This record gives sequence, structure tokens and C-alpha cells, in this order.
Amino acid sequence: MLNGGGMELSDVNQVGVVGGGTMGFGIAINFALAGYPTVISDLNDEVLEQSMANINSALNLFVEEELTTQEQARGAVERIRTTTDLTEVASDSDFITEAIVDRSADKRELFNKLDDLCPRHTIFASNTSGLVLSDFGSDVERQDKLVITHYFVPPHIVPGVEVAKGPGTSDETYDITCDLMDRARKIPIRLRKELPGYLLNRLQGAMAREALRLWAEGMASAEDIELGVVSTFGFRMPHEGPFRHYDLSGVWKWPEDIRSPRGIENEKIRNRLAEGTPWFVDPERFDEALEKRDREYIRRLKELYWSKLE
Repeated sequence: MLNGGGMELSDVNQVGVVGGGTMGFGIAINFALAGYPTVISDLNDEVLEQSMANINSALNLFVEEELTTQEQARGAVERIRTTTDLTEVASDSDFITEAIVDRSADKRELFNKLDDLCPRHTIFASNTSGLVLSDFGSDVERQDKLVITHYFVPPHIVPGVEVAKGPGTSDETYDITCDLMDRARKIPIRLRKELPGYLLNRLQGAMAREALRLWAEGMASAEDIELGVVSTFGFRMPHEGPFRHYDLSGVWKWPEDIRSPRGIENEKIRNRLAEGTPWFVDPERFDEALEKRDREYIRRLKELYWSKLE
């Protein structure tokens, strides 16, 4: 058995998931498909039965859509077991993901129990979407083994996962967690600090608040707001986020007095935009980048819109 130090990705041989609901069953699918024996724990057998039903249904859809083979799906199901005994998860798992209700007191109680029950090397990851480790994990002795892995619904399909440190998270734990996400075919989004809501929920929340405000003010119907998002910047987003959009729209080439959005008070932002340089695109290959973008746009246009007109 490992002691508290010197852990590597190869030392993760079994994964635990505490909470088999909306997020937990999908998280378990990721690990099981990656070849990890996975145990799901919840408070009662009814929840666990539903969790296994959801797993089978999700994997059947993977097979129908040719994302996995029937053999791969069967193997994943065989790697998953369920239990109502938290001790069983704790004693056998090298990496545990908590996916229970997003309530600080509940998470604190669970993490404290796991800290008592688990071997010293076991890493604890929380799937919280808004809370911070320094709150509910502050009593845990193994501060170096705490980490955030925030998945997005549905977690077995959406590829991105936010990975964030707590105040005491070691580089070793952080790197193992990111490598584990890679192994499970997820895309680790590396966050540099803990902040309530983290990165992407804050971005989503800003858009949702503005959409609701504009709807309430009668700017447009809910249907047209939704249509507008999906058919414009939502259409572009599989290819570009706000920084690459800045590049590909050529905003960096505009005169400085109109390059920066109005009302920018942050000096670091003002100075960066004043440089007049793109974030990612090579200025010498700008036309090539535009053609690549346009080809991807055209393929999506044909598949999502024009094919419906034929």
C-alpha cells in the first residue's frame, strides 16, 4: 500500500464515486470506459438501481451512435459496482470523486468521514459547481490530496472538466488529476485559483442573467433570445471562444480608440488590448486561419441548417 507521498497516475487502480445521481452515474461511465474498476456509493439501493439503469441507457446510446462498441460498453458495465457502504468505497479507492448535493455542510461531513476511512494516499475530488475547497474541506487532514473536478451536464458526454486547487493542494495531486482526466478522454481546464462559481459557471451565469434581464424588459421573447444565441455566437463556439473570436474577427487590427470595449477599468486588460496583437493566431498566417475557420463553419451550416431546407 502506498504511503502519503510519491504517488503517480499508475498508482490509481480503482476509482470511487460518492453520489450516484445526475452527475455521479456519468462520472462513473468516464472512468469505467477508461478501464478503471469503479465503485459508486449512495445512501440507498433505489438510487443505485436507478444509477445503473442510467448507465446502461447512456452506454446503449453510445453504441447506437458508434461512440463505443458493444464490447467496450459491456466491459464498462462489468467494471462498475455499487454499494451503500461508504467504508467499501473508502478502503478500495485510490481516487474518489464526490458528487453529492452542492451543500457545504453535507460535503464537509462526507470529506471528514472519508479522511478517517481512506488510506493516506487516496485523493479526494469534489464535483462542486460553486463552492470552494477551503470552506467544506478545511477540516480534512490531507490538504495536499484535495482537488476540484467540476464536470458539466451530461458529464459522460461534455468533454471539458474544470480542475482547480484548494489552498493546500499539491502539484502532484493536481497533475495526477489532470492526467487522469486525459486518460478518461476528458479535457482538463486548468484553473489557477479557487473562486466561488469557478470559471465557466461565472461566464454562463453572466449570460443567463443578461438574457433574463433583456427578456423581462421586453427586448425579445424567450424563443428569439434562445434562437439568437444558438444561431450566432453559439454557432461559432465549437470553433472559438472570446479570445480566438477577438483574433479571427480582426479586432486586434482596429484603431486603438475603438479596439477596447467601453467601460474597461482594469489596467491589465487595457494594456493588453492596447498592444494590438492577437491572442493565438499568427499574424503572418491570418488568412490561412480565416479559411480554416470558414471551412468549419460551412460544414456546420450544411449539417445543422441547410440540410433541413432540402
